[in-house]
Amino acid sequence: MTEIADINARIREKLLACQHALILSHIRPDGDAIGSLIGLGLAMQAVGKKVTLMLEDGLPSKYRFLEGSDLISKTAPEEFDLVIALDCSNKDRLGKISTDLRIDINIDHHITNDNYADINLVIPQMAATTAILADNLSIWGLPLDQNVASALLMGILTDSIGFRTVNVTPDLLRISARLMESGADMPDLYNRTLVSQSYPSSVLWGLALGRLQRENGLIWTVITLEDRKQAGYTGRDDADLTNLLSAIEGSEISILFNEEKDGKVKVSWRSNASIDVSKIAQFFGGGGHPPAAGADMSGGLDEVRKKVLDKSKQMLKELKSKGEAKK
Repeated sequence: MTEIADINARIREKLLACQHALILSHIRPDGDAIGSLIGLGLAMQAVGKKVTLMLEDGLPSKYRFLEGSDLISKTAPEEFDLVIALDCSNKDRLGKISTDLRIDINIDHHITNDNYADINLVIPQMAATTAILADNLSIWGLPLDQNVASALLMGILTDSIGFRTVNVTPDLLRISARLMESGADMPDLYNRTLVSQSYPSSVLWGLALGRLQRENGLIWTVITLEDRKQAGYTGRDDADLTNLLSAIEGSEISILFNEEKDGKVKVSWRSNASIDVSKIAQFFGGGGHPPAAGADMSGGLDEVRKKVLDKSKQMLKELKSKGEAKK
């Protein structure tokens, strides 16, 4: 039996033996985290398992259209016999609950995942954690109905930015086609998650883009706490502004600085295919993928911005000198 097959056998045994699973994902959840939670949660419910889906920051409003979104809670139950972490590269990113929590199963696709659970299924070649779930549900003895398929396809769409990231493969498209065959509505999911924007998020974009800057292939901007207040945007996320920055012509590395209430700054990097920004994120205690990474940094906005820009400029300069980045 191969290593992956052995891991899958152990996961199947755990999933089918449990009575009540606590399934959780990272703070400031994105579409892949949410789709993973809902997809796996609904599939386990379908075979008679009790599940609690937990996100410390709760569910962003744009994803409430999904069947199963009402299962997501900000708190954990008093009793459960299985803990599953999805789409989370390290235990701390699960939030405050992670301090005293033992993780039984860790399923993820981040290359920087540190294998913090008893059972770790980490496949960096996959474009999304939802793709890993879609590819393995049947192996684990779990069904794939329309609602499960919709949640999983939504996660794939958001993490691949509509199939335009460098890790999109023929296998990913085949997985997505199977999800459509199971009832997922690709055009509707695409429009709801990648095209449609609320008025507050649009105002937030305008405020942040008003201070957009560029220097030698590096593009960056800032979202401040005052921006959120002025726009009426209540989420802690960046309203998917990172996707827009990464699409700007001439951008080799784009960076978004997102000011937080707790004296921290969420930093998000995006890059073209030739630059691994996960290495920069790891330098600052974060992680992610080669084309997309992030870190939560303590300090004032100006202080963090200077540190990050200096390091990012240094890395980009070194890569260009070695001929490893576009010129």
